[in-house]
Amino acid sequence: MSRRVLSIRTLAAGFTVAGILLCLTVSFVIALAFPVPPPARITAAEAQAAVAGEGGWRRRLAARPPFEAANEGQALVAQAGLTVLLGAAPGEVRVRSLTPERIPSRRHPGRSQPPPAEVEALLARMALAPGMSFAPFEAAVRRTDGRWVVVTPSSPWLTPQRRRMALAFLIAAAVLLPLALWGAGRLTAPFQRLAEAADGDEQAEAVVGGSREAQAAAQALDALRERLGRALKERSVIMAAVAHDLRTPLTGLRLRVEGLTGDPRAAAIADIARMERLIDQLLVYVRGEEARGTFEPLDLADLARECVARQVAMGRPVTLAANGEHLVCGDRDQLERALTNLIDNAVLYGDRADVAVTREGEEIVCTIDDLGPGLPPDQLEAVFSPFRRLELSRNRATGGAGLGLSISRSVLERNGGEVVLCNRISGGARALVRLPGIADASS
Repeated sequence: MSRRVLSIRTLAAGFTVAGILLCLTVSFVIALAFPVPPPARITAAEAQAAVAGEGGWRRRLAARPPFEAANEGQALVAQAGLTVLLGAAPGEVRVRSLTPERIPSRRHPGRSQPPPAEVEALLARMALAPGMSFAPFEAAVRRTDGRWVVVTPSSPWLTPQRRRMALAFLIAAAVLLPLALWGAGRLTAPFQRLAEAADGDEQAEAVVGGSREAQAAAQALDALRERLGRALKERSVIMAAVAHDLRTPLTGLRLRVEGLTGDPRAAAIADIARMERLIDQLLVYVRGEEARGTFEPLDLADLARECVARQVAMGRPVTLAANGEHLVCGDRDQLERALTNLIDNAVLYGDRADVAVTREGEEIVCTIDDLGPGLPPDQLEAVFSPFRRLELSRNRATGGAGLGLSISRSVLERNGGEVVLCNRISGGARALVRLPGIADASS
């Protein structure tokens, strides 16, 4: 029975619904475990102290009565009690509730007269009874100069209700954060494995898994990789076959020109030799993608000495400056081909080659300088393209097919290094080769 694979849309919707349900559950638990705190309560004595300037209430002065006197509800009771405590005359103390009354008002239009004296006394006794408190209210007391002192209880920002809400938010965030991280990991992990599979040789479909979209992308990547591999193999086979077929007429031409005498014979043999070199370069370039090589520790300075010695034996002006060992890990034949191509390029286009091998930090650096005119700044990178030659004359006597630098860069990159070209301030061009160094065991 095949395992059902969900899409990213379904997974994202599931994680969202789970998060919402989790938040609602946490809120419900908080509501049960922490009941709604009772509202703040104040007494008539606290209002009396506030009028006297104590208790931290807010105070202000008003030229006119700030509001009407209370005539019903708790505000009327508090007003009666505060009048008695302050020893004020009726009408000089007014109270207004700051919270809506729970009992609907039954006041009728036109009934705004103060209650009788006996009712006032009863209400005052109620207000001053032990333990009697009221919902927050605002009080106004008339002074002897005719102005009104208005006191309002201060309300802290962090009220019990807000503390309860903050607690619910923190608990929900603490519970929801792991779920969010786990869900994000489930959604992104297949694409991370897809990126890793794209850099390796393993089939992406076998290691990606995850959602339908990720598996579809892995299948498309495997199909694309297979098509590219077939195309590269077909290209290599075709070009190798063409190069092989060209050797047969070249061999016949060589046999025919062997019977010639004088200058025509030497020129023809030289042309055939150059054509054979071009074919060899083409084969090296085509087969370079498939050449894995044998990587082993080697001394780049010693390899450079061998390359320079061969150049000197051919009568070319090539020098070397290298002291001690400079160990790298790479394929000896491939690195030798790369250095030889770079030195040939310097000699052919820059009259001579000055080679130096040094260590810079953890890298081994090989510089190849020439005395030529240098390169145009916009061509320093373009010359590494296959079949790119700066000589417009296309004179094969001074160069090849434009594959030397391409082969060198490809070889060095396969060995973990790089090569760049730059112009020297003193004149001429410089090829800068960098390879990861190996620590000298004897040091």
